[in-house]
Amino acid sequence: MIHYQESRCVWSRKKEERRNTNRQDRLPKLAADNEMRNMFKSVILIVIGVVLTRGYYFDEDDNKPIYLTAAVGDYIVFNCDIDFPLNFPVPYKIFWKKQDEVIYSWQDGSVTEADEYVGRIQQVGRDQQKQFGRASINLTSIRESDVGWYECSIIFPNRTPPWRKNGTWFHLTVSGGNLLAIPPINRTVMEGAEVEFACMTKDEDIKVRWYKDGIVLSEYHDLTSRSWVTKENTLVIRPTDSGDYGEYECEAYNSQGDKQTAKAFLNVQYKAKVVYAPPEIHLPFGRPAIIDCHFRANPPLTNLRWEKDGFLFDPYNIQGVFYRRNGSLYFNKVDESHAGAYTCTPYNDLGTEGPSTNMHVLVQRPPVFVRTPHNLYLRKLGESVEMPCDARDGEDGHRPLIVWYKKDGGTLPVGRYSIKDGNLTITEIQTDDRGVYQCSATNKAATITAETELLVENIPSSAPYNLTAVSSPTSVHLTWTMARHTSNVDFSVWFRQKDGTEWKTHQVPSSKALEATVTNLIPGTEYEFMVLCRDTDDVGLFSKSVRVWTKSLEGETDTLTGPFPSIGYPRNVTVTPVDDGLLVTWLHPDYGLERLKWYIVRWNPSHEDYIFSTGDTTNTSFLITKISEGQEYDIQVVALSIDDQQAVSEKVRTTFPGYKSLGAVSTGVILGFAFLGAGFVVFYYVRRKWCQSYHQPNIKN
Repeated sequence: MIHYQESRCVWSRKKEERRNTNRQDRLPKLAADNEMRNMFKSVILIVIGVVLTRGYYFDEDDNKPIYLTAAVGDYIVFNCDIDFPLNFPVPYKIFWKKQDEVIYSWQDGSVTEADEYVGRIQQVGRDQQKQFGRASINLTSIRESDVGWYECSIIFPNRTPPWRKNGTWFHLTVSGGNLLAIPPINRTVMEGAEVEFACMTKDEDIKVRWYKDGIVLSEYHDLTSRSWVTKENTLVIRPTDSGDYGEYECEAYNSQGDKQTAKAFLNVQYKAKVVYAPPEIHLPFGRPAIIDCHFRANPPLTNLRWEKDGFLFDPYNIQGVFYRRNGSLYFNKVDESHAGAYTCTPYNDLGTEGPSTNMHVLVQRPPVFVRTPHNLYLRKLGESVEMPCDARDGEDGHRPLIVWYKKDGGTLPVGRYSIKDGNLTITEIQTDDRGVYQCSATNKAATITAETELLVENIPSSAPYNLTAVSSPTSVHLTWTMARHTSNVDFSVWFRQKDGTEWKTHQVPSSKALEATVTNLIPGTEYEFMVLCRDTDDVGLFSKSVRVWTKSLEGETDTLTGPFPSIGYPRNVTVTPVDDGLLVTWLHPDYGLERLKWYIVRWNPSHEDYIFSTGDTTNTSFLITKISEGQEYDIQVVALSIDDQQAVSEKVRTTFPGYKSLGAVSTGVILGFAFLGAGFVVFYYVRRKWCQSYHQPNIKN
């Protein structure tokens, strides 16, 4: 018994030793597992940080609901796109819900609407699907009861599962509306039927006025004879006409001057019908020509049938004749076989009102010029010019109608021109006679034209005006404007001290420059400036003079006297780079603020002295957006007075850094460091694991 107990104690001690040994063996493994967990936690934190950083720059959160606001009687578009599987269109169903109740559904052209929304919901047409999604709807005639949550849902019935991550949540808020209770809704009727537009007010004392396409209804005499307004302010039209098609507006107003409007659209449908058919049409022989069928159709045209001399005329079987999209006949080259009596019959989904009357087509020879004017005539002031022009339009020598006119739409000089046998003669030429002239020859088949240009010598450039100045202690920068700026002119600045008698000149180096800087002036001195514009014939005109004080060495501000300018220049111009561009701010001028018309901000790349972009504002700030990233710009602010005088600030030079590029670069750097850190953690773990397994001694029982 004692031996058994001793053996049992020995067995227990050995079991405890093996347990301790196994625990010691598991300690490195447990430590490694804990280290692995910490590593994965670090990687997850890094990834989360990258995602949050990327969200900071790009803000891609597409799951937020869309909040919309509309007024009573207005309309609103709910934009909902369809996410097709693999971007391949498949059959689908559209469901629009409000407060979990289906108000509109669509499948294969079959539409279902809730009673409250009948006639007020239309699916966005294909012509608008580039701007809105395929499942978008237009809710019209907004009522106060339309406020609430809306959901767009898409189901694919032929797929398993039948739904994807489609649809969008919207919340509609209805604003305003103290006068109208129920606005009018869109209506579609057949021509000749009766139509009613309800416009129910909240109070009997509220009055209603009706408009059509923005014009008071009483201005439409024909429509007024077929319509009336009931005691409930409902507009009734009976019978309707195709011309009644359009937008109708109900305006409610009370004695306090409050107004509220609501609009609805009337769609009058009718069979396709011909509205005009000319009894005779002349086509030019040997030239392209078109025969139009003037029709109306609502719903749109579906087919157009042409007949010639009582038989079907099918362009697909006739060489050189084609259908155009609007149903017109296009003849590539007219010949005598195309003459005859034509009729056209339009069709739409409702049918047709019948064919047109006969249109007798005659083939006629087009005019041909036998004499044309020269390309260019150069004359001096006071001289005369004769421009020949003559044409024929047939074998019998018949002369078509010949007409002269100026291409820019100006009139011929009254009392100084004459036309004889097609020739135009202008006497006592004046400055305004210069320009391009056209001679046209016309018959019933075609019109042909010939052009010529008249140049008048000795027309000097106009005098410079809007002369403005910005001074420093030893220089003055001048700018001016030209109403008429001809080529090969020279500008020079004439200046003198106020009490001086001798004028000095400063030559402007470029004829394209409308600014110059005069240097080497005396600080704190008043100067008088003029600008001379002179052409190659030494004919020139001076601008009006402007007086300006140079700044003193202590930094006094500019002092302007004389007639220019009537307003001071903008002060303290500062430029701040922002996300969308450069924000320019400034202070109002010291004087002449009551004569301010607006401010003009102009900017140009610093290496391009005379290429400006401009923008105007009445505020003391302006955001420049049309600029290039990394580009250096010179910016000035001009104060424009009510009499169009200008005062220009000093130039401010700055560089647009481009925050979008910086954001993208920053995101790339952050992502690079994130993945580099993750790689370092994995490498450290593998290295330590390998080192532990290599140096760990073998423990034998």
